[in-house]
Amino acid sequence: MLDEPPINDKIHLEVYSSSSRIGLLRPKESLGFIDIDLSNVVNNKRINERYHLIDSKNGRIQIELQWRTKD
Repeated sequence: MLDEPPINDKIHLEVYSSSSRIGLLRPKESLGFIDIDLSNVVNNKRINERYHLIDSKNGRIQIELQWRTKD
């Protein structure tokens, strides 16, 4: 529960690989990240968008976020 809508905040999402090769565990590698301005979510009540991952050549991620109030 939040007392105020997070209109001045961002959410940071980082995507990691989880690949392994024939029984060999490899360290998780960052595939990129995005920062989403939460004011867009609050003002629109919902977002459903595809983002290009920062620090990635071709990485994309589909994100859906929804803002709901107690009422």
